[in-house]
Formats: sequence, structure tokens, C-alpha cells
Amino acid sequence: SGGGASGSSGSNAAAADEYEYKIPPPVEKEYDAEHEFLLPLKHFADVSDTNRPSDTSYFFHVPRAGGATVKAVIGKCLKLVQSSEVGVRDGHGSDPQLSVLDVFESKYVNVDTTTIPGIQRAVDLGLAESALADVVVSSYLHESAALFDLKHQGRAFIVLRDPIERATSMYWHRIKEVGDLDTSVTIEDYAQGNGIENNWMCRFLTNRMTGELTKDDLEQAKTILKEKFLVGFLDDLEESMYRVMKYNGWEFSEDETEQMQEEDCIRDLASEEGGSNKGDYEYEIPKRGSQAHALISWQTQFDAKLVTYAKDLFISQTKEWGTKERKKMLKKEKKKKAGGR
Repeated sequence: SGGGASGSSGSNAAAADEYEYKIPPPVEKEYDAEHEFLLPLKHFADVSDTNRPSDTSYFFHVPRAGGATVKAVIGKCLKLVQSSEVGVRDGHGSDPQLSVLDVFESKYVNVDTTTIPGIQRAVDLGLAESALADVVVSSYLHESAALFDLKHQGRAFIVLRDPIERATSMYWHRIKEVGDLDTSVTIEDYAQGNGIENNWMCRFLTNRMTGELTKDDLEQAKTILKEKFLVGFLDDLEESMYRVMKYNGWEFSEDETEQMQEEDCIRDLASEEGGSNKGDYEYEIPKRGSQAHALISWQTQFDAKLVTYAKDLFISQTKEWGTKERKKMLKKEKKKKAGGR
């Protein structure tokens, strides 16, 4: 697509026909009573499923966890087509049919998959079937499920960040940029329930939006991550983006100069402290032992456990999706452990 990373856009339908005989047709997933919670997400491919040309990559965007950087890598470095909020600017949100627009050196489908009404419009216009988007971006996992069907599945990835850092970043973002928090609200006030999100990741993964979360909800969130997501981390973004590429079958350009430019582009974006959307203001992460740290920890305790689990998942996904360098590193570490040194 467009001389950049060879994504699936445009050539999807033809490629799908070509591959029909190689990959057995998809079969509807069935779950026992214990795993019924996975049913609403059945048209998201499992991590263990073969990558089909008819799949569409799905970036589950956790707010304040490097999303702007990930989107910049996808659009600017890899030149892939996204559906996010950008495609509906200048009135394109009422276009009668789907098309791809060029905005700021990146390509976007004219739907907004970051809002619930926008997802519904994308469903009505047949976004996944159109194969126009290489990547669908949204923070609404369960609502996004409606975009996909058995023959056009979503292939999901997520980028995670330490919950204390994420909550602090969100606080300052709302004070300085969104302006919906009064400057008199301290981070301690915020963390006591004046605006803080309670375990955002666990809630949005499991669709448990209200009420107290339980250990069962946490276990379900872990299972959803394990079964449905390639996992990445903001503090290991370059490695994470290489994994996302491999997972989705995205290649660098065949032209050596272009490939170097794409690699440099990813490296530059990934190494930016705090990412593309970092505000031009300084703030400190609350230190362990402080009241703010304790209060935020209390509001994010399930997410903290989920992130700890995801770190193990990231290591276990190295074998299949990690870079050569990371695989070597992991082997060395295992040898050391085995040798007891």
C-alpha cells in the first residue's frame, strides 16, 4: 500500500482468494460455561490463530499509554491506512460511502472508530469487509466487536503502561490540556475519586463498567489478554512495534533506502521520552510511600496486577513474535538462571 510497509489494504480481497486453499476456512469459536465471557469477542482472532489476509489489525488504545506514538508509527513510518478520529474531519463523518483520505502525511478511512456512534457508522458502511483500513484504532473493545464477523476478523494488539504513571499522566493531561479538571483539584483529590478512572484496563477489557470489580473480573481480563492480544509496552516501544509488525504481517519496504528511513522513523518516535503526545510541561510521578501513590494504587490495584501478568505474557510472546536480539537475550537469561548464577 502506497510504497510504504506492505499492509493488507486494497489488495486484501484478491489476496484472500489466493490464500483460500492454503488456510482452512475460519470456524465459529465455541466456549464452555466457564469461558462464556469470551463469546462477545469471538470475532477477534486468537493470538494462536493463523494471520489471514481477511483479518484487520485492531489497536486497542489505552489512553495515556503511548497511543499517539503508536498511531504515528503506523501512519508516518509504515504508511498504513488507519481508522481513528482523524478521518471524519472537515465533514467526512457524513460521507455516504467509505474512502481513504490523506491527512498530515498519513492515510485514514473516513470513519471515527474512537466513539460509539462512529463505530456504529463504520459497521453500517462495512468497514472490515471493505478492507480499506490496515488498522482500526479504538478504546471501545466490546463495541468494536460488531465491526468484525467470521470472515473478517479483528487481530488485536495493546500497548500498556504502568498504571501509576498512566493515572498521573491523565491527571496532568486533564489539568493542562483538556481543562475539564479545575486547577484547585490536587492529585490526591483526583485519586480519591474526583475524576480518576478506576482500573480502566480491567473494566474496558471485561466490559464491567460499573460496580465493584472482583478477582473473577481480573482473571477474565487476564484470559482475554492472553487469548486475544499481542502485548506491547510503552517503555519497550521499539521492540513492541517490531512485534506488532510481525504479528500483522507488515513488512518494511523492499527498497533499502526506504527501509532505513522506516526503521529510523520508528526508532526516533519510540525513543521520544513520553511519546508523541507528551505535554510540554514537567511533572513528577508520585513516589512510593506518598499519599498520592497510595491513593492511586488503591484505585488501580487490579490494573497493576494485570500489568504484572502482561509482563510475563510479553516474555512468553518473545518466542514467536520477538526480535532476534530479544530472543538471544532471553536465551542468555534462561541459561544464567539454569546455571544458578
